[in-house]
This record gives sequence, structure tokens and C-alpha cells, in this order.
Amino acid sequence: MFSNTKNGPVLVLELNELCPPIIDRMMDEGELPNFRKLHKSSDVYVTHTDDPTLEPWVQWPTFHTGQTEHVHGATELDEGHLIKTPRIWDALAEDGIDSIVFGSMNADTAHKDTVFLVPDPWSAGVRPSDPAYEAFHKFISFHVAEHTNPNAKPTRADALNFVKFMLGHGLSLQTITKAMNQIAGEKTSSADRKWRRALVLDLLMWDVFANTWSKRRPQFATYFANSTAYLQHRYWRHMQPDVYQVKPSDEEMLNYGNAIEDSYRHMDAIIGKAFDMVGPTGRIVLATALSQEANTRYEHIGGKFVYRPHNFKDLFAWAGGPQPVSFEPVMTHQAWATFASEEEAAEAEATLDALQSNGKTIMEWRRAANRIMFWSGLISKTDPGFEITNAKTGERKAFDELFMLVGQVNNSQHSRNGAFWVQTADGSAIRHADRLPLEDAYGIMMDMFEGSASAASQVAAE
Repeated sequence: MFSNTKNGPVLVLELNELCPPIIDRMMDEGELPNFRKLHKSSDVYVTHTDDPTLEPWVQWPTFHTGQTEHVHGATELDEGHLIKTPRIWDALAEDGIDSIVFGSMNADTAHKDTVFLVPDPWSAGVRPSDPAYEAFHKFISFHVAEHTNPNAKPTRADALNFVKFMLGHGLSLQTITKAMNQIAGEKTSSADRKWRRALVLDLLMWDVFANTWSKRRPQFATYFANSTAYLQHRYWRHMQPDVYQVKPSDEEMLNYGNAIEDSYRHMDAIIGKAFDMVGPTGRIVLATALSQEANTRYEHIGGKFVYRPHNFKDLFAWAGGPQPVSFEPVMTHQAWATFASEEEAAEAEATLDALQSNGKTIMEWRRAANRIMFWSGLISKTDPGFEITNAKTGERKAFDELFMLVGQVNNSQHSRNGAFWVQTADGSAIRHADRLPLEDAYGIMMDMFEGSASAASQVAAE
């Protein structure tokens, strides 16, 4: 039941893949005051998942549905529309509780009237509840999906539509200042500052989320942020160089040595904004679904390096065979290719298999109906002049004509443990020693609305 002091809205901060040990260390060092404030007024759990597939696009549906991968069935990004298991916001909608779902991974809703949804940036199969948000979603998705492509630029029309949307949907002076400082810093600093763009992206999304919250006053909401997960995968080696055989250079340490800790300080500021948003009667839930840890599996080959095509269409045109009707880039070097039919997609698998070096394919892929998730299977630096062969035509081509080096990735790997903190109604704090199955977080969140929907509907006026 709700107490007299905490009967307002519930905001779930989905801070993807943050790591309990790093949070604990930085709190102990006095670095994260808002994390500490939340920690001191919460039931604190470490979650654990036994889902066969250890990927955020699987664990977040587990968190949202209270069911494991075997039940909800998600295995890839952009499958939110395929998941039929009700999410928590759908269950709450049955009791008349309004929700905002903002950027949650692999999300969808069956209750369009009470659940306001802005899908994750990798989602093509689910659209925003309000068509006015299409300009925002399209621009954010483009920058997330194409962040490893230096040649990709949004159209002028898309950029203008995004600016118009932001000006009417909460763009703050603080975010404008951060964005301008980022642009200036990239041009004037001798250090590489491009990685900080991910933090600015979080702030743009927060501004729109906060504006949407203020207009709709939901009883339940989620806000998803991915910047720390991205930076951990890229720069864990620079945070803990002693763990790795391959050491970062002095220049790399100067550029990236503080990237991960800076992202946690950035997340701390977002938690501070969340406290202001929910007010004295609201409650915050912090969830990470899973986390990360050092990945030393590739040290014997100098670390893991990945490649992506310069142009997806050009790659498939050279390969021959059925041509995709569209491409949907997802993580770093992977993309979906959508074909006109399942038959064409099946035929395209043979086309990918024919892109070879020394008689073995250089490609990897997975097919789902008429779509293929594909990527280069090479994971180490190629030698100058390295060529690949189209086994169907016999034609040879320099690898670097078709693919670009993205860089060193997967310096960290996923961990089955995650953080789950639930602010209590009376402000008490309990640190639970036993690990909580991730799917059980659903029931704990539902219990926050135990009693009547009217009790949960007293939304903070702040």
C-alpha cells in the first residue's frame, strides 16, 4: 500500500548496463551524490538473469514483462512489435493507470489510449504514439544507427524538422549550452571529444521526456539512456588498463581515460533531474537490466576490431543476388537487410556466404523471415592490400573498398548481474544480500501500485 508521503508517480530510470561495482566505488569516493541519495532511500537489489541470450534487447523485455526469454521470445533488436507478452505498462493500463514509455528497448503497447510511447532509436517496427514525434525519433535514430559512419549526414529537411520539434518540446538552455560547448570543443581541443556526443544525446532526450511528462502527468513512466553502455564497451580498457595485455597509448588515455567515470557523473545529474521531476510524493526506480565487465578474450589477437560497409547498397550490388528493399542499421557494425519475400532473403544468405577469403566467408548473419541481420565476421586488423573474392562471379576486390574499420570494440562484455533500486514509500533503505531474478522485478514494481488506482493517480504538482 502507498504511504501518505509517497503516493505520487513512479519513474523508472532505465540506465542501460550500468555496473553495481562501479556505482558502489564512485559513491564511496563521494562522486555520485544523487545515486547516494537514492540508494539511502531504496530497496537495493542486484538482479541476475538466466536468459540464454545475454543482450539488452532480451533482458529489457524480461524486465518489462516479468517473463524470461523463453516466454517473451525476443532475440534481436527491433522486435518490440513481435512481442505479444504484456508489458508492465499494459498491465497498469488495465487498472486505468496512464504511462509514458520513453525509449525503452524493444517496447510496444496494446493500449494506445493510455500508454504514450516513444520507441527506442533502433526500432523501425514501432512508431511514436504522436506523429509529431516522428521528426525527433527519426533524427535520434539516424545518429544512433549511423554513429560509426563518418560519411552519414542527415538531410537538411530532417535536421530542420528536428530543430523545430526541439524548440517546441522543451529544449533547455542547459542542453543548448552543452551542445555548443561540444561543437566548439571538437574544433578547438587537441583531445578527441567526439565520445561526449553520446552524453549530449541523453540530454536532448531528457528535455523532450521532461516536456512530455509535464504535459501528460503520467502515473508511471520509463526513461531509457544508453550512453554509459556504449562508452563502457569502447573504453573499459582505458578505465582499467592493468587488466589487459594490450595497453592503451598515452594519447588514448588522455582522450578516453575518464570517459566511463564521466558518464556515471552524467547519469548522476540525470538522477538529480528525476528527483526534481517526481517531487516529494513520487518515487524513482533505477534499473540496468544487466551490466558489463572486462573482456580479455581477444587479447591474443590484439583486441577485437570490427568493420562496417561504406555503403550497404554497394556491398549487396557487388555481391549480386536479390537486393534488399531497405536497410536498418543497428549496433556499431550490424544492420538488418529487409527483402521483398522470405524466399529472396533465403537466397541472399547464399550471396553473403559467397563473400570469401581463402575459401571461407567473411560474413556472419542471422535470418528472421524476410530480414537478415548481417555483419563482417572479421575481428582483427587486416593487412594492407587484403582482398576478398565473390565466389559466385570470381571477381576480386580490395576489402577496404567495401568496408571501413570502425575500431576497437568489446573491451567489455555483458554480465548477468544488474542494479535494481526501488525507492521506498517511507524512505527506509534495505540492501538485499540475495540476487533477485530479473523477471521478479516486474512483480515488485506492480506492488508499488498495490491498492487502488486512485491512490496511484495522485501525481506530483511540481
